[in-house]
Amino acid sequence: MHKCLTVPFVLFCGFYSVLGASKANVRVSVRTPGQITVEAELSAPMRSWSFRNAYAGVLGIAERVEDFRAENVTVNKIAGGEFRADRDATRISYTVKLSEPGAANVSHVSWLVGDRGFLMFADLIPLDIRTIAPEFVLPPGWTIESSITRDTNGRYEVSEPEKAVFFIGRSLHKTTKSIEGMTVDSVLAGDWAFKDSDVLQAAAPVMKRYLTLTGFKLPQKSAIMIAPLPIPVGSIKWRAETRGSTVVLLIDPNAAFKNWRGQLGVIFTHELLHLWVPNSLQLQGDYDWFFEGFTLYTALRTALELKIISFKEFLDTLARVYDSYLSYSDNLSLIDASERRWTTPGSLVYDKGMLVAFLYDLLIRKESSGKTNLADRYRDLFGHHFTDAMDGNEAIISVLAWSPAVRDFAKSYIENSKTLELGQVLPAFGLSLDSSGKSSQLRVTDKIDADQKRLLRSLGYTH
Repeated sequence: MHKCLTVPFVLFCGFYSVLGASKANVRVSVRTPGQITVEAELSAPMRSWSFRNAYAGVLGIAERVEDFRAENVTVNKIAGGEFRADRDATRISYTVKLSEPGAANVSHVSWLVGDRGFLMFADLIPLDIRTIAPEFVLPPGWTIESSITRDTNGRYEVSEPEKAVFFIGRSLHKTTKSIEGMTVDSVLAGDWAFKDSDVLQAAAPVMKRYLTLTGFKLPQKSAIMIAPLPIPVGSIKWRAETRGSTVVLLIDPNAAFKNWRGQLGVIFTHELLHLWVPNSLQLQGDYDWFFEGFTLYTALRTALELKIISFKEFLDTLARVYDSYLSYSDNLSLIDASERRWTTPGSLVYDKGMLVAFLYDLLIRKESSGKTNLADRYRDLFGHHFTDAMDGNEAIISVLAWSPAVRDFAKSYIENSKTLELGQVLPAFGLSLDSSGKSSQLRVTDKIDADQKRLLRSLGYTH
């Protein structure tokens, strides 16, 4: 157990002048194992504070906030994460217990276990505070890393707290690399079967691919942060989330991966694409079917193109996803399923979204005689100058609607709730699906014509 600093309550001076109630200077102190103390001075008086209580399907996270106080006023807790004072206040303090992450939330919320942890301001500060300037008081020997750079005064300026991630702990290893003009840090904690340099070597070809895919260069520094899973792992090998410009990757150090660098590459094909989609898109609404389902398929295509997986593994993965899809009741459109992603069980948005992306890719390759494909739509998406307030579903469907047949396809499978029956539609593309056994088998048919062969070779088929 590490020994933490005990820091007296400190009130700050020299704060912002008249700037509105949504800005604050914040001090985060690691005082006792598994717990932090947050002290803040607000730019304008407030008398009510609300903390996020749900994220990514995880409920009750605001219950970790305790001992909420405001200077010289009485504060009452009226609900989980909801606090009200009898008079206005500008100085507040509270503690947050972070010692018990679970398998469902370990990559989605802040935690502090042993001598390391992740602090995500989305669940650490009241939602009423929109901009913060945090400083950190850590135990001796601890350091802190973030994709956000300190200013000349040594303070972080965080304009979007919901996207901010800070990695704290003892013996963090940092490596920096420029990939096609995009700065990327890798930060590791713990001992691993791979070298620190392997992380960015695995990330580089993926990021180059996605720069080419989108035609959009990430404007700010990105960070890949890797730590051991802080929970009893069981069958769980890794958990990840990409938030803002940070990829958080938690891995079981004892996972029996035959090729650790290859495994990192597979993970990065999905997680690094999120730096672009949706994190670099200024679109509104629930379009998870695209930024999760289509991302899964595009990541699979990227793994194939980078020779991380074989064409057989590509088909086998799609067959497994189809079996998973068949285990759920499909009575929602992808748009409706996206809106209910965190309130309904299962992974319909992921599975159906990925399979619809696969069919879309096949259809558009066939329609265009191989002149265009799904990958080209990403460059179109980033080339459009959508307004910040534009609905994501409308924007993406407009980009996907390359021809009348494709528009009808999108209407059937994305806007409406048409069920996927791959066994009926795949033969037209030279593929067959056998679902007669315990698991489905997706194969190239024995006899394919010249057009089908051309299409399949554009996918990566080499025979």
